[in-house]
Amino acid sequence: MPEEDKPTYSGHLLREARKKKRRRYMKLSSELGIPQKYLEALEKDDYSSMPSETYIRGYIRAYSKKLDLVPEVVLEAYDRYLENQRKEIKIENKEEKLKSNHKLIYSLVIVFILIFIYVLLFIILPNGEPADKISRESPRDLNQEMLDASQERVLDSMAVEESQNQERPIFKKEKEKIFLLPEEFKGNLIDEVKNFNRLYLSIHGDCWIEIMDKHAVLEYRLAKAGTSIEITGEGPFKVILGNVHNAQLFYNDEQINLSSTTNSVTNVSCLVLPTGRCSEFTLSN
Repeated sequence: MPEEDKPTYSGHLLREARKKKRRRYMKLSSELGIPQKYLEALEKDDYSSMPSETYIRGYIRAYSKKLDLVPEVVLEAYDRYLENQRKEIKIENKEEKLKSNHKLIYSLVIVFILIFIYVLLFIILPNGEPADKISRESPRDLNQEMLDASQERVLDSMAVEESQNQERPIFKKEKEKIFLLPEEFKGNLIDEVKNFNRLYLSIHGDCWIEIMDKHAVLEYRLAKAGTSIEITGEGPFKVILGNVHNAQLFYNDEQINLSSTTNSVTNVSCLVLPTGRCSEFTLSN
């Protein structure tokens, strides 16, 4: 902007008036009671070191009167300065925003170019061959190359498989041997399985139990609630139960009615399964 087109601010008016009157800062500062550095700042339109807007306007008014200027005219020039400063700041902010947008657009363009290069090199040209080389090759040549490569892979795999078959020892699978039981032993085994009987006791409270077969005493203890006892054997079994109401007895999965064998006074039950009398049941030597 040419010198004559520059707007006239308050600092210019104060400076020119002081020079015209040939006044010195030191004398003016003493007469006005305003620090010299503030008088110099007012003439330079530098208000960054000034205390506040109220002080600035007061200093301008007093300084103008001292230099025989109209304070309102000088304050109007000061307001014009402030308005232009606000416009410049607004323009600077707009320019900064445009620069930021340009940087963003530039960054996006760079990213797009990098993505395009990546797609070109690793997707469109997976073998890394130059584009001009591929464009010069006809589709027929490309198909033939692919066919030849496929045939080579098949032949290689057949060769490897053949070599492995040659090196792998051949084992003859022996026939499974089946051992047959003699008929006599088989019959005895079936008879023993058929003669096995199952005795099952479910205990719901404290219950004394005594169980024996022809050969030995199998159970002889105080069973607690939650106890389950299962005995499998040829039988017969002698069963003695104390607190019989706390027990359930099953023989070959059929529940036994204990009421007929229970002494109502002692609450003890004695029975022989499948049949027999307790008094006649004895252990064999």
